[in-house]
Amino acid sequence: MQDRTGTVESTRRATPGGLSPEDLALTIARQTNRRLELDRIAALKADSPGLTDAEAYRRLFESAIGPRFEGTIYRDAVGTWEVLEVLFGDAARMRLPNTSWVLVERSIFDHKDRRVHRFGWTQKHTVLMQPAEFDVTAHAAEAASALAARGLAGMAVQA
Repeated sequence: MQDRTGTVESTRRATPGGLSPEDLALTIARQTNRRLELDRIAALKADSPGLTDAEAYRRLFESAIGPRFEGTIYRDAVGTWEVLEVLFGDAARMRLPNTSWVLVERSIFDHKDRRVHRFGWTQKHTVLMQPAEFDVTAHAAEAASALAARGLAGMAVQA
């Protein structure tokens, strides 16, 4: 809206729940992502009878996160990033609601530029360096086992 002085005033209307339309859209997108994740877990378990919740989550995490774990440096279309943390379960939901994993990264070229996301690994990503002491499979298996041990995996699959 423009006033008499020619200044453009930005108005953000809140929805009845107190969220702006942009925030509401972001919340819906995150819930949709969580629902898709639960559907993938259910499909993995349906395709492999006897597959445990922990194993299903491990497979999902391996494909979604790829070779990104703490200390990994990789390049994507936006920049070059160092993975600072890979969070699962409650720790991930504290950063991004309705998710079971999240990456915390910083730009290699601008250390103040940090991002928290759950963008999946694609063929366009390139690993530039990884710490030798980490085993990606073990990292995903550990996270999946923690979720299953807390009962989150079984509850989520049945949701």
